[in-house]
Amino acid sequence: MLPLKYSFLAAAASVLLAGPVAAQTAPAVADGQGTPVRVQTTLSFFMSGSGAEDELPQKLDQARKIVFQLAARECDLLRSTIAKDCKLDSVNSNVRQIEGRPPQLQQPTGYNVSGTIQSTVSLKAQP
Repeated sequence: MLPLKYSFLAAAASVLLAGPVAAQTAPAVADGQGTPVRVQTTLSFFMSGSGAEDELPQKLDQARKIVFQLAARECDLLRSTIAKDCKLDSVNSNVRQIEGRPPQLQQPTGYNVSGTIQSTVSLKAQP
């Protein structure tokens, strides 16, 4: 009867010791740390303009420049809030000329500008 008693104790001890070992080897990414997260920012704004053909190249450049400047600052903003590391993946800009409508419809002549900024970040440790 004595050997059975010792084998039971040995089995119980192995179960008790296995618990802490399993907890130590569990992945440390349960809270999202280390796992890459994709962040997409979409923006849209209006730039007024006359709609004249000679104005178009300058307005297109100006609108795209604004989108690219915002993209350049996107990783800084993400690092100051949620990201430990950040990589800019892609930037998309779209500029569409809008013909003005009569004053009663209240749509001025100008350019609708939209953009999409995609980044990949690794999250900061959460307190």
